[in-house]
Amino acid sequence: MNVDAVQLASNFASLDVQPFELRYNQKLSTITNQTSAINRVKSSLQALEDKLYEFTKTGSQLTQTATTSSNEDYFSLSVASGVDDIQLDVFVKQTASNHQLVIDANSSDPNDVMATAGTFSVTQDGIVTDINIMDADTDSSGDVTYSEFVTHFNDKLDGSIQATLVKSQGVMKVLFGSDSQGADAAFTMTADAASGWDSAVSAASGAPLQVAQDAIIALGGEFGAELSNSSNTFESLIEGVDLTVKAANSSGDTATKISIGDDQSATMDALQEFVDAYNDAVTEISNLTSSGNEEEARGILASDSIVRNIKNQLSAIVRDDYDGNRLFSLGLEIGRDGKLSLDRSAFEDAATTIDVETIFTGAGGVFEAFEGALESYIGFTDGSLNRRIDILNDEKGRINDALAQLDTRYETYYNRYLAQFTQLNSLSSDLDSVSGLFTV
Repeated sequence: MNVDAVQLASNFASLDVQPFELRYNQKLSTITNQTSAINRVKSSLQALEDKLYEFTKTGSQLTQTATTSSNEDYFSLSVASGVDDIQLDVFVKQTASNHQLVIDANSSDPNDVMATAGTFSVTQDGIVTDINIMDADTDSSGDVTYSEFVTHFNDKLDGSIQATLVKSQGVMKVLFGSDSQGADAAFTMTADAASGWDSAVSAASGAPLQVAQDAIIALGGEFGAELSNSSNTFESLIEGVDLTVKAANSSGDTATKISIGDDQSATMDALQEFVDAYNDAVTEISNLTSSGNEEEARGILASDSIVRNIKNQLSAIVRDDYDGNRLFSLGLEIGRDGKLSLDRSAFEDAATTIDVETIFTGAGGVFEAFEGALESYIGFTDGSLNRRIDILNDEKGRINDALAQLDTRYETYYNRYLAQFTQLNSLSSDLDSVSGLFTV
């Protein structure tokens, strides 16, 4: 009786390589899980580093300020970090505006003829610009349309004054407006008789739609010290404070009171965000390095000393001394679970006598210490966790090579078994033939 040589050879060859294949795949699974876990640790540490950067980047700080205004109708404020102890009364006398004048068109169609000759002259800030109307005749038709004139005017004035065709209910007008605000942006216009627009332009120039003017505010009240500005934004009115005028006060109004000072509650809220990011990182590390018990499984990184030590190193930073102070005196303490807590009452009391900003964001301070430690863990070039992942990836590569070699080993086993079972079938056939000779 013949056997299925191909099937048996495949089965036996598979049994020979199966223990190796199982072992290699188990290692691959472990490495994949460890790599994923380390990346989770890296993500939590990166979130902590991102939170620290919010306080340490240029122009930022931990101490938060509050800005209050008795009335928000007349101006808005932009306040940089670090501005403190400012009390000011501001009265808005006038807002800045650009210069505008308008002339009525003799048509409602931009493609109708505006003129066939003549010159427009514009004077702004002592500079006279003459515009030959026929230079706008782009199609050499011998006349200039409203559309052609507006395009040529804007090219000649190069954005300092903009001409625009506006139309409402069939009535078209030519609006001229300065690009910038402030008294220096004012301009006048004239046209010669040949253009046919001399009277209309003269009338419009003499009665502007809007007169260019500077913004003017008075500090201390309506009759206080006046400050003017060509735009509505007074940059660095006080160092770190920009004021943007929105509307003018009426005479007799009470000036708007501004108060800028430390906001202790907001500062503690900001510090709590750091505490939360720290605790998220510690929780992730604790879960992944847990030694396990009857109720909880052992963490995938329980035997990884590099990751296990990170929590201890972070804790050491919190417990360190900063400028003669320890963080527990500011209400920041590490619990038995390794998590950080903030006692807001203790912090508020301590902040009255301790320079909180220097301790946290100053040179050699808490946040600098954390950033240095985090860089050693997750730094792109030489962070210990990145090196750990590289080692795991190298090991993964070696195992994949070993698995590939198993294919060659399987083929060797298979061919050997196939030859053996084929030979067995041949012997079986020969025996069957011999036994047939003795059959009666």
